[in-house]
Amino acid sequence: MGLIGSAVKNALLWVYWYPFRVFVRKMPARYIYFLAGLLGSALRLMARNRRRALEEEYSRFMGRDGEKMRHAVRDAFAVNAVKDLEVLVYPALNSGNIADFVECEGLENLDAALGRGKGAMLVFAHFGSNQMIMPAIGYRGFKMSQVSAPPTVWEEKLPGEKGAMWKRGLEIRWRHEQSLPVTHINVFGAMKEVFLCLRRNEVLGIAMDGGGGKTRVAAEFLGGMAFFSTGAMEIAERTRCAVLPAFIVREGGGRHRLVIEPPMGDETGEGFVERRTAAFVKRLEEYVRRHPGHYLGFLAFRRFMEEHGDAPFFKSRHRNAGESKRDED
Repeated sequence: MGLIGSAVKNALLWVYWYPFRVFVRKMPARYIYFLAGLLGSALRLMARNRRRALEEEYSRFMGRDGEKMRHAVRDAFAVNAVKDLEVLVYPALNSGNIADFVECEGLENLDAALGRGKGAMLVFAHFGSNQMIMPAIGYRGFKMSQVSAPPTVWEEKLPGEKGAMWKRGLEIRWRHEQSLPVTHINVFGAMKEVFLCLRRNEVLGIAMDGGGGKTRVAAEFLGGMAFFSTGAMEIAERTRCAVLPAFIVREGGGRHRLVIEPPMGDETGEGFVERRTAAFVKRLEEYVRRHPGHYLGFLAFRRFMEEHGDAPFFKSRHRNAGESKRDED
């Protein structure tokens, strides 16, 4: 990128992270989501390479139905715009306004799980506005810890040249995430706080489809075999905490519905991690097939990172039924 192009990009990012951020934080939720829809439509028209990447992911996993693909791609741009604007308003969220952003279904499942006294783990994926699970739970009175990577790690992991304002944006994003009512546990650090959280009979949140973690296991997903981190289910196997799948779906008008499903079974024994992972992935696939636009952006991102040296998300071939193998990162 030339000097002029870099200066323009830095200027636009400054506008986004300073005056525009202040402007958005003062808007009611319904106007934020209306604005996100407009931004998503504008980006879909301008970002041709991004649109092409999303279309390729849809064709790869969902087929070549043109009308369904166009709808899913529109939804993917809208979801991405919603997620970006929500980051700007994290510090303005509280127990009084969280219902304007997220309604919850299945809180009784979480209450029942905590009633066992061994803690509760919410397992989810990078599906839709997954980070809104944190305020949706935390501002409803539950003590929650979240295993994740701070946004600042992308300064090293993402390829390409980064400007000063881009780096500053990561710092602001991290500060906003730290304003949420959860305890952040760095996925690349010590896991002591994970076990303390569950021992205190609190809620632990973990995304199972990220690139972190030392080991992964292959599970059937979207017609192929994909690798998912074993960390969450290994923790569950050690602690016997309740494990509840959670999915957040964008409803009409942009507002979200968080669905907390009943706890997964209490079966134990050999193959526990593989069976539990496969069961979660099956539920994830059902949501992705109903709302492909909620996951297309993540699939395109994983493909992009693979092309720049990251570990593959999908295998190149199918496994035979019943075969299981862990893959060391």
